[in-house]
Amino acid sequence: MNAVIAAFRGFFKLLPTKVGLTFAFVLPLLFSVVWMTGYNGATERLGQLKVGIVNEGGEAGAAIEQEIRNRMPYDYASYSSLQEAQKKLNNGKADMIVSIPANFSADAQAGQGKLTFYLNKTSAETANGILSASAAQISSSLSQSQHGDSSQAHMASNIVTLNDRSNFATNMLPMILGFITYIAVMTMNIQLNIASMMLGRWHGKWQIFWARQLIYAGVAVFASLLTTGIARLFIDPAASFGAMWGFHMLVYAASICLTQMTFALFGGLAALVNTGLIPFQLMTAGNIVPAAMLAPAYRHVGDFLPASNGVQGFFRLVYGGGSISSFALHLALIAVIAWGIAIARLAWSKPKAQPVAQPAPSH
Repeated sequence: MNAVIAAFRGFFKLLPTKVGLTFAFVLPLLFSVVWMTGYNGATERLGQLKVGIVNEGGEAGAAIEQEIRNRMPYDYASYSSLQEAQKKLNNGKADMIVSIPANFSADAQAGQGKLTFYLNKTSAETANGILSASAAQISSSLSQSQHGDSSQAHMASNIVTLNDRSNFATNMLPMILGFITYIAVMTMNIQLNIASMMLGRWHGKWQIFWARQLIYAGVAVFASLLTTGIARLFIDPAASFGAMWGFHMLVYAASICLTQMTFALFGGLAALVNTGLIPFQLMTAGNIVPAAMLAPAYRHVGDFLPASNGVQGFFRLVYGGGSISSFALHLALIAVIAWGIAIARLAWSKPKAQPVAQPAPSH
């Protein structure tokens, strides 16, 4: 028993034990605090969802548009054409489009009125679920408004989902390429940091730094090439192989530079810092709840994190529709700024003095 107690005390003399225990306590706590505060009251922020209305029904359509605006608590915008509205929907500037057709008034009087609601598969699941339910509610409310309780009180709602794909595996690919890449790079940098400390006995800090950059470049190019190629064996994304590969290299580069920067700034604690960024990136990725429905303090955090931009960009590449230029720009800025900070920190730091071997005492 004494030996066990001695071993128990020995554990607490080692830094890895302290770091491991910190992970065990801090990580669940961090997830709890971030997600509970970020998602808290999300369904009460429906007013942040943007709904576009295309009215081709003239004055009668204008009355319907106003009634829709009065019944549902969304942020509304009017568009002159369905093509313009669908472009906004694809680019994430709208969450749903309501189309009022030119013959709506005549059809409504005959009890055959129909509104078409457009959703986007690349939008958050929660938002699409809420808006899909609202579409049926809007049609039902308008039916009673137009016809009261008569037998004619029927107005159809036609829900069209843009960029829809039936293969469920397709839904997982943006998370694999955008988020798991960050996890893989974070784990890689933990090991490379240990290797760098070991190599510090024989090589200078700049030699080690540039050697690591060569490794990073190879990983960004070839790991993204392999993963993108394998993914395309199972699904047929809307984007070309070149676009998928190029964007994946950017995700790798941003993830590498960010995690490398944290090691330059925080040393051994960087593993905890990098892991601590995970709940922020999962929450702001936008595939479950749109960033607009999060607590205000969290809405723009994802712009500064690689996985958040990666997931959103890959949703558009995989499903089609919308530009990824803003996400690519964010990833490039993350990579450049984080890389610059890592270099500045390394230049400022002083190399650790190596112990000088002392001659053995003579007898």
